[in-house]
Amino acid sequence: MRAVELAVCVFCGLVLFQFVGAQEPEPESGPELFVGEIEFSSLRWGKRTAIFEVTNNTDEFKYITVETEVQFSGLYLNPNRRTRSHYVLKPFEAQIFRPNVYVPGNFGTAKIKIFLYDVVDTLDAVLPSHKFFEQPFTVRYHAPDEIFSYTNEKIDLPPMVERHPDFDNEFARILPELLNEGKSVEEIATMAMADTSFVQEAVQTMIRKGYVREEDESYLLTFPFISVDEAEEAKKLAVTLSDTLAPMIENNMALYGKILDSLVSVGVVDKDSNAFFDGGVVLYRPYPVISALLLWYHLGQKFITRSVPLLIYDGTDPCNAHIPYYMYAVRGGAIFNGTQFYALIRSPSTFQIMYGDVIPEIECGKDFILKAKLKQQVSWSFAQEFRPESFMLDTLAVKPMLNMLGAGADSLLVETYFRLRDIAVKYGHKKLLYGERYWFWNLAATRTLKKLVDSGVITRRGNGQFMFNGLTQKRGIR
Repeated sequence: MRAVELAVCVFCGLVLFQFVGAQEPEPESGPELFVGEIEFSSLRWGKRTAIFEVTNNTDEFKYITVETEVQFSGLYLNPNRRTRSHYVLKPFEAQIFRPNVYVPGNFGTAKIKIFLYDVVDTLDAVLPSHKFFEQPFTVRYHAPDEIFSYTNEKIDLPPMVERHPDFDNEFARILPELLNEGKSVEEIATMAMADTSFVQEAVQTMIRKGYVREEDESYLLTFPFISVDEAEEAKKLAVTLSDTLAPMIENNMALYGKILDSLVSVGVVDKDSNAFFDGGVVLYRPYPVISALLLWYHLGQKFITRSVPLLIYDGTDPCNAHIPYYMYAVRGGAIFNGTQFYALIRSPSTFQIMYGDVIPEIECGKDFILKAKLKQQVSWSFAQEFRPESFMLDTLAVKPMLNMLGAGADSLLVETYFRLRDIAVKYGHKKLLYGERYWFWNLAATRTLKKLVDSGVITRRGNGQFMFNGLTQKRGIR
């Protein structure tokens, strides 16, 4: 098979990109299966098609699996998309294959690879030993001038949400800002040099998921988009809050041992600090008590939702992470974002709290998006280095300790709430939504915890990842 070296500059209506392809000189399985030159229907963003001919030079049926991969090295996001298609080739047959290739809306360099596997049956697992052909291509996507200024600073979303394919690419991060400015689908498509259908599909996905609503022939965000100027002003408030809250907690820590002893003496907490099934034994470990339970379950709820349980990620999973009530987008990068992860999920009889002082890596099962659409159980797990330490939790047993540690904070939280509300209104938000409160609290809680650790009030425990399980019906979430 002849080698191909292709380097051309093409204006494809999306971006000015450079395309480089290199075909393997000879398939590993010899002349039994011959793959012709690969072409593409288009390389604009969206669902595209690779087109090539495969010839079966044997007297046997051949079952071929085609896998395509698009891996970006972007400005700050690196989305990956894979597709898989199956074909049957009759003996001595030549057939045109048209597998799908999905190009996410990203800028930077995309490595596109086409893999072909000779399998026993299309239902079989695909193994590396089955591969008989691979061809890589390189495509460079440059941001058009009209949209380049929107790519200068990173836009962040809530933990886990930003990893979902709906938002793991640069166009998906820019789109809310463009809609927030009142731009139409057609205007956005022109600015990005993208297909109108591609932009429309992205907008409809956001509408379907409750992140956008259509009103008077325009699109309105249902969550706050926070500009750099607003983030800078709110961050100053978060610094002020943490500078006051941290020493307040430090002073309250003087009573920690006394409160714990009293709870043990009346039998609320087991005297054995390793009694795993006791719902109050976590009190022997101050770090998870303060980081997860005080700063999030107790004070975080008071600030973000007040009397309503702070049920972030309830009804979803970390892989699909659909949280429209707590959604936000903030421009400016890491300096304007907290590093903590908090999730509270409740059922009629049980509850579960997941917490990390850094955002954990999650491993998602195959077809997690499809399973979520079909209302099926989605399998996921923590990556090895982020596996949490687990505790049983009786919220009534730990409540006296949390009340003591948070003593004096109520008026501070109320004052901060109204000051943050004023900032939100100043920058054009009609009201202070849960999403903005959630973003702000993560920033403040991250800084507060760091000050407590740096001053030696508490010592970080393990990998900083904890999970709490309890019963709702008896003495659980109230």
